[in-house]
Amino acid sequence: MSPSRSARRMLYAASGVLALLSARPAEAQFGKLKKMGADAIKDAAKEKVSGDKKPEPTSTAALPVASKKAAAAPVLTTDKVALIVASLAPQLKDAIRRDAASRANAEWAPKKKANDECINTLSQNPDPMALLANTQKNEAKIAALQKQSEGANARLNKATAAGDLRAQTFLQDTVNVLMLRGALLSTSGKCTAEFTPTAILEYQITERERYAKGGNNESAEGFDPGSAVRGGMTQYEYGLLRERIAIWVLLQETPPLRGAGKEGVFTADETAALTAHAADIKKMAPLFKSDALIWKTWSDVKSW
Repeated sequence: MSPSRSARRMLYAASGVLALLSARPAEAQFGKLKKMGADAIKDAAKEKVSGDKKPEPTSTAALPVASKKAAAAPVLTTDKVALIVASLAPQLKDAIRRDAASRANAEWAPKKKANDECINTLSQNPDPMALLANTQKNEAKIAALQKQSEGANARLNKATAAGDLRAQTFLQDTVNVLMLRGALLSTSGKCTAEFTPTAILEYQITERERYAKGGNNESAEGFDPGSAVRGGMTQYEYGLLRERIAIWVLLQETPPLRGAGKEGVFTADETAALTAHAADIKKMAPLFKSDALIWKTWSDVKSW
């Protein structure tokens, strides 16, 4: 018995999708993931010099002579701890999303990689007769997925026209998965098509919104901790003291941070200053621990 017109359409679609998959990188199969902010952080962290020696500011020539001398041993005071903690507050929301996305990606990426390999293998030598038989067998399911995909695609077009980045991101992922699931029903393989974890999509939305608002330019210039910080300490002091704040709280984690060096030694006055802001600092501990909040290198800090 020959396949129905609908089944033939789905067979052509399935063949086309599988052919496309074989020609595209595995990363593109579900929609290319943007690199996690944590990856960028880890790359930047490699710039940190080994041992106890600290990286110098990008341009020491720009620092006044007095600042160079003062930068030799900046001290954590109650006022400076308060300024640094306050400067990090605006970054917490993005850092929390970055951390959640990184954790989700760590669990999801290996599964996705294995499934991408499954699809690539499946698409290398598709059997036309098996495609036809499976398309006929699963015609109703394929048609249902096609209808869902068409509806999602219509909503995607509206979201795109309206500039709704959030809806676009989720709907694009939905369309990709529904199309691939329909195509896979025409095969005999055991590959699957899963939706991208919400935490990853949420972080993608944050990055796209920042880019749409021109945040890419601000990012290129660096993180500005604010006029109060700039007026109270040098960039060198800010970078080193932020790092020491992170070290202090991570030394209290289980297990504690190892290899802190001389930056992990605090005077009684410094300990008192840190303890006075312990409640706020400890909220940042998981983000320092995962590197979602940058602290190991100062390359993110805008020069002043």
